[in-house]
Amino acid sequence: MNVSLAIITRNEIAGLRGVFDDIPRDALFEVFAVDAHSTDGTVEFLRERGVAVHDQSEPGYGAAMIQARSLTRGNALIYFHPDGNENPRDIPKFLERLDRGASFIVASRMIPGAWNEEDSRLLRFRKWANQGLALIANLLFSRSSGVRSTDITNGFRAITCAAFDRMRLTSKDLTMDFQMIIRALKLGMPIEEFPTREGDRIGGGTSFPSFSTGLKELGLIWRELLGGDAVLQPVGKTAGPER
Repeated sequence: MNVSLAIITRNEIAGLRGVFDDIPRDALFEVFAVDAHSTDGTVEFLRERGVAVHDQSEPGYGAAMIQARSLTRGNALIYFHPDGNENPRDIPKFLERLDRGASFIVASRMIPGAWNEEDSRLLRFRKWANQGLALIANLLFSRSSGVRSTDITNGFRAITCAAFDRMRLTSKDLTMDFQMIIRALKLGMPIEEFPTREGDRIGGGTSFPSFSTGLKELGLIWRELLGGDAVLQPVGKTAGPER
């Protein structure tokens, strides 16, 4: 597989300084960034290291992911967010699974061997919300025995371009990660997972407040329930076979 790494950035200079050197660039077909108009030196940092940086053309987290798909020259891509939560040393695990034929892979923080940033706390509201939404999605949308998800919000994931196109994704906001899971469940597309250990966030807190994020995810579930099976018809650009 020719695998592209898409780095999604918005003022991530602190995180990039901490994780960039651990990205196994030699193992990847290409590395590029989609940047949401950073002003802290993120763009300069990446370009100085030979990474192509594309200005995000439409606002929204999901819009950046869709744009990354349109830019990739490989036949699969890995989404990476350099905020310290995601370990670039996990990237070879995605590559191995893509080479073995997986089409959609999520680094899960919710399975044995994994670590979630809240696991050291007594009250784990974000983790419990994630697990609850995963349970709802599995119950409502899974149409194939054994196709399940344990982590619906971790954006550290890999997908073949063919699988991405089959999903016909439309979410332009923070619900994109969840929509990918739901569409995979609807299509009976296997979701392969491996345990990951979530690191400490570098350079500030999350941009996705728990309460408002939860409401948007619930709204997505309702829209997907009303959406029927339209996603089952492949459409759009396909770069290489789905493996």
